[in-house]
Amino acid sequence: MSRLKVRQIPFRFDEQTPYYWNPHNPYWGNAVNLVSMIGPAFERYFIKAIRQSIPHINDETLREDANLFCMQEGQHSKQHLAHLQALIKQHPGLEQTRLQVMASYEKLFERESIEFHLAYAATVELLFGPIAKFMVDNRHFLFQDCDNQVAALILWHFVEEFEHRNSAIDVYKHLVGSYTWRMRMALRVVSHLKEVALIAQSGMSEHAPTRAWKGTIVRGGDAGGQIFRDIPWVNLLRFIGHLLCSQMPLHRPDRLKQPEWATRWLADEASGKDMTVYAP
Repeated sequence: MSRLKVRQIPFRFDEQTPYYWNPHNPYWGNAVNLVSMIGPAFERYFIKAIRQSIPHINDETLREDANLFCMQEGQHSKQHLAHLQALIKQHPGLEQTRLQVMASYEKLFERESIEFHLAYAATVELLFGPIAKFMVDNRHFLFQDCDNQVAALILWHFVEEFEHRNSAIDVYKHLVGSYTWRMRMALRVVSHLKEVALIAQSGMSEHAPTRAWKGTIVRGGDAGGQIFRDIPWVNLLRFIGHLLCSQMPLHRPDRLKQPEWATRWLADEASGKDMTVYAP
C-alpha cells in the first residue's frame, strides 16, 4: 500500500489576501508568490507526464504511488492557483503572465519526448526533498510575522513534497532507468526552469508592486541575496550539500530524515486540526 495521502485543505484566498504577505522579508514573500505563479502549470505538466506513463508501469504498488502522487500534485496546483487568482484580482495584468507560463509548459510538452518529461519531473522532485527539509527546519526564520494562511499553504505543499519525494524518481527508474541520460537532460531542464522564472518575474515586476525586486532572483542581484538573509550560514551550507547529494547516482530520497515538525504536521492533520492557518 502506498504511504501517500491526498489531503484537500480548504484554504480561503480572496482579494483581501495580502500581496506582501511577509512584511518582515518581502523578498522571500515575493519568491513564494513566484511559486504560486509557476506552480499550477509546473505541476500540471508533471501530472500529464506521469498519467501518460501509468499504463506502462507493471508494478502495482508503484502504479498506486504514481496515481496518488498525481492527486497530491493536483491539489497543490489547485491551491496555488487559488492564491494566484487572489493576487490577479488585485493586479489583473498578472493573468497575462499566468497564461505565458502555462503556454511555455504546453509547448515543452508538445516538443519533447515522454522520457524527457519523466527526467524533468525526477530531477526537480529530487531537489524538493532537501528544499522541503530546509523550509521546515528554518520555518521560524522564513515565516515570522506573516500571513498565516499563505505560510500554511507553502508549508503544507512542502510537507507533502517530502512525503512523495521518492515518487517521480521511482517512475523514471522503472520506465527509463538511465542516470547518465537524465544528467544529460539536466541542462535543458535548468534552462527551461530559468525561462519560466524569468517570464514570471518579469510579469510580476510589470503588473504588481515592485519594491522587493531590486535586482532579480534569477539573474542575481539584491533580491537573490536577501531572500535567505535571516538563515544562519551553516544551515545554508547544509542545504546546498543536500541539494548536491540529491543528484548523485546512488542517492535515495527516503534516506533524508523527516523533520520532527513535519511528523507533527502529519499527525495534527490526521487528527482533524485546521491546517489552513497551521504555521509557526
